[in-house]
Amino acid sequence: MWRNLAAATAAVSALLLTGCAQRDSAEPAATLEASVAPVVSATATPGTEPPPTAEAPGANPATSLAPCGDIGTAATVPDCLLQSHDPAGLGFEVRHTGGRAHIVTTVSVFGDGHRVRQTIVEPDTDASGTVPKLRDLDNDGRDELIVPLALTTANARYAIYHVTGDALDYHRAGELSGVGMDTSAANYVLVSARIGYASWDIQFWTFVADKLQPLLTAQVRPIDDGTGKVAGTTCTATDSGGLNTMGLSEDQATQQFCAEPAVQRLRRN
Repeated sequence: MWRNLAAATAAVSALLLTGCAQRDSAEPAATLEASVAPVVSATATPGTEPPPTAEAPGANPATSLAPCGDIGTAATVPDCLLQSHDPAGLGFEVRHTGGRAHIVTTVSVFGDGHRVRQTIVEPDTDASGTVPKLRDLDNDGRDELIVPLALTTANARYAIYHVTGDALDYHRAGELSGVGMDTSAANYVLVSARIGYASWDIQFWTFVADKLQPLLTAQVRPIDDGTGKVAGTTCTATDSGGLNTMGLSEDQATQQFCAEPAVQRLRRN
């Protein structure tokens, strides 16, 4: 039963991620948690030649690996390639090692000449068949690297890697948990987490010095018509630590953020 439920959740997550991928370079819509779990991320010396064998992590990405968006469904997490479409034009080789209970995801970041710039390692990722994605979550012109970590019965958990401006090295900004991701009208990162039937927490985040910082949460809750049926939903914004910086009261935030298209879509579903 739980296996079937997890599979169904994975399908819903994939559908919503695809629907929100207007700026996806591959394709990537929750109560969010910004975890500052220890990061295992090593930066390779710029200009280092990659190992000659294409079978080892960090090898030249001009291999037979398929693009990550072209892998379809897989029983095991596949190795694949990502290519950014931002001005940096970086390549990302994604490889997985270990068994189903413990998978290590290694992402080698390549610059000009297929030379390794950086190696990013997530030591404990899920075997759900999902792979990392690239997406400009804050609409700043640079792609974020989104690495799936775990799939639960309701939401998925992702590590978010961020780069600022003209820099090339990525930094682990934190973790987001939800069904999918979007970008708000004000270029905040928006993630929607399923709380229960017709119940969602849509959290808004921003990047501050390469770290994710929570701003507020739009709470969508069902209205019972008295017979056990849903007669609509309410939406209320609550402070997650960012209202003062935005100069908004909770009433003002409710009016503004509950009108976001991504929030309205969930209220209609």
